[in-house]
Amino acid sequence: MINRIISFVIAITIFSGCDTTVQKGQSNRILPNVTGGAGEVLVVIDDYLWDGPTGELLKDVLKEEFPALPQSEPMFDVTQISGASFDNLFKFHRSIVLVTINETIEKSDIAFRKNVWARPQILTEIKAANSEELRKVIKLNSKVIQQFFITYDRQRLTDSYQESKDLEIQKMMAGNHHIRLAIPRGYNVDVSSDDYSSVSIETPDFSQVLHVWEYPADGKVALQSGNLLLQRNAFSRKYVKGPREGSFMTTSKNYPPVFYDLKSDHKEIVEIRGLWELENGFMGGPFVSHSVLDEKRQRIVTVEGYVYYPNQKKRIKVRQLEAIIYSLEII
Repeated sequence: MINRIISFVIAITIFSGCDTTVQKGQSNRILPNVTGGAGEVLVVIDDYLWDGPTGELLKDVLKEEFPALPQSEPMFDVTQISGASFDNLFKFHRSIVLVTINETIEKSDIAFRKNVWARPQILTEIKAANSEELRKVIKLNSKVIQQFFITYDRQRLTDSYQESKDLEIQKMMAGNHHIRLAIPRGYNVDVSSDDYSSVSIETPDFSQVLHVWEYPADGKVALQSGNLLLQRNAFSRKYVKGPREGSFMTTSKNYPPVFYDLKSDHKEIVEIRGLWELENGFMGGPFVSHSVLDEKRQRIVTVEGYVYYPNQKKRIKVRQLEAIIYSLEII
């Protein structure tokens, strides 16, 4: 098992420091909607830099493999254009990295901005006097750049889901589990009980499922990785059945889950990313979950999303579930 600690301090610092001013005196002007899809990043950089060591650094940041998917997919789909091609059409893109080299620049700098030419838009602007200084600033801020796009992309989805929440499902989740989740319209209730609830989108091509379970906690030891996996397998065995007699969901042993320790609203959260499979069956796919200790009620609450989408790319489906999971509030 891999155990990583992720801090939200970087993301909070970036967003609180984002420059939202378009031009002096025009910060409140009406901006057009963004173009481009979720998970797409436009990199504006001259070709000779993109094809060399500087471009390799940026590709490592933006095309790093998305964690815990059965097939390899990059973190983002990246399109590159030169500075000379960066016209008004491209300026409306939802996520932009703008790289500038100019020998008059006295100090290398990186800035994170939002809603510069369109809304809701994010921009990472990197400036340096030469290619060597440019590579230094990218190396120094590689994780910050990546986390900026990951977190903001997720938040845009969450905000959209908050505006289209299914009120009946909200009521059910609050009544059963004392939680709020930004679950948009389109999901159907599959199971509703005091210790386990499940909602899903089912089509002939894919299944996108969000399920919640809870159980009594024995202090923070209940958030240990081994305990969380035992509970996951127990609940999925009981409630998530396959089409064949005697088949049920379990955690794949071929891909050890990845654990992340998070903090949000002064609560400790353990995120698990991994692959699920059917015992006595042939189905499988990725899952991501958040488990949190509710000290007031002395219980562990887990919200998990999983995808079944055979032979297709799954990153977008997982990111949609992440946007819901990260909206978790204990009430």
